Amino acid sequence: MAPQPCDGGPPAGLVVQSVPRIGAPSVEVFQHAHVLPRRPVVLCGLVSDWPATRQWSLDYLQGAFATTLVTTARIKADMIEKDERKGLLFEYARFGEFIDALRAGARDRYMMSRMEELPQDLRGDAPPPAYSADAPWQRGKLWISAPSTVSALHRDLADNLHAQVCGRKRFTLVAPCQSSLLYPNTLFDSLPNGCRIDIEHPDFTRFPRLRGVETLVAELAPADAIYIPRGWWHHVRTLDLSISVNFWWARGVQRAIVVASDWVKRLRGIAR
Repeated sequence: MAPQPCDGGPPAGLVVQSVPRIGAPSVEVFQHAHVLPRRPVVLCGLVSDWPATRQWSLDYLQGAFATTLVTTARIKADMIEKDERKGLLFEYARFGEFIDALRAGARDRYMMSRMEELPQDLRGDAPPPAYSADAPWQRGKLWISAPSTVSALHRDLADNLHAQVCGRKRFTLVAPCQSSLLYPNTLFDSLPNGCRIDIEHPDFTRFPRLRGVETLVAELAPADAIYIPRGWWHHVRTLDLSISVNFWWARGVQRAIVVASDWVKRLRGIAR
């Protein structure tokens, strides 16, 4: 029989350790100690000096940016919904209307808007980190989600720094060297960077290779950020109503790979 659902993190049958937590290091130390060896880390209080962490709230965002168009993904049973052909299902909404629905208890949308599509006044409250300042390819997103919203296990081709502004999120990471144990999707899937298993509700009967997989778990509080190296699998659960901002970046050959992947997704009509 499959293990019972567990919302408190990976259940029995998986190896669970904590992501290391440190104060924010210099750019040079971060590059050599974490980016080059692709080693995850939580940077405690990294964005405590952001205007966003001091003033962003639902009241503030609704009052200042009510008419701004934002991108939302559909949620079903707390999970981001997937279309077998198109990938994620996105819809535009007015920021104020999205917040009204969130206040009323709606749990069918997850806001995930690209930073470059948002007003400069808002973007200026959450500036890109110094760690990616010289990267020739950078992207960012603003994320707002209701409690219990889940982003299933997936991986990215770019390095990722995810910073918490309000509320808390829990991240569960799995190293790239264990990819074959996670039953990854094929390149022809509508979510080629995803996999078939649920790391919180593992079914060891259907997916026997999953037993014993080693996970790293971190809980982010406001002003904390987590570095997720390229290729690392990550599952995200919103613990409280959450506002967060992330930044992806790539350099050198990895930049070319990221750009090529984005181009292929465009040709296939997959939502990005």
